[in-house]
Amino acid sequence: MGYIIKEFIDAPSVYACLECRSHLARRDDVISRTFQGRFGRAYLTETVVNQKLGKNEDRLLMTGLHTVCDLHCRVCDAVVGWRYVRAHDRSQQYKEGRYILEQSRIYSIDQPIKPGPNDGLSSSAVSCEVTADMQSPLQNITL
Repeated sequence: MGYIIKEFIDAPSVYACLECRSHLARRDDVISRTFQGRFGRAYLTETVVNQKLGKNEDRLLMTGLHTVCDLHCRVCDAVVGWRYVRAHDRSQQYKEGRYILEQSRIYSIDQPIKPGPNDGLSSSAVSCEVTADMQSPLQNITL
């Protein structure tokens, strides 16, 4: 399958996948927090990273018929919302190309930790010096 490269969002607050905590969207990029998803409240946003899209399908939503596709986390494949592909009602066309993030499927992260070359560990925390006078505790056991 290959490697999955996770994109890190450098922002003070982000939304992440509830299952694997991969970053999905900046909280500041949310257009509206008044949407209704399949599992409760949802957010409309312009941009989502670390995402994979499902197949297009027509769904009858609260605001009419829309062509949408499920929005999956690219890392763990959890469904986190959907993307509006086409709105059949002219008054709803502003949603086209935008994403819905289900509040029950995402996690809010404030001041995320930036990834480091050693996954957040300093070099002194992972280094160890072994000297010749060190003995294994197992060397003194007799049977």
